[in-house]
Amino acid sequence: MLLNIPLAVWLGGFTIGFLFITLFFGIAAVYLKKNVFRYHKFFAILTAILAVIHAIFAALLWFFGMVI
Repeated sequence: MLLNIPLAVWLGGFTIGFLFITLFFGIAAVYLKKNVFRYHKFFAILTAILAVIHAIFAALLWFFGMVI
């Protein structure tokens, strides 16, 4: 726990943040014709990894009450 907030909540916030960053890079690549596909791909993979970790911690918190 960081600042009395469970790790699942922190990871959820980071996941949403990375999802929006991925979205903005995708918009920049398509509509603004910027060459940011490499960064878009990196953040998409990072978002997926964070989402899986967040889901595990959220399930532990929700079903078993384990606060990490």
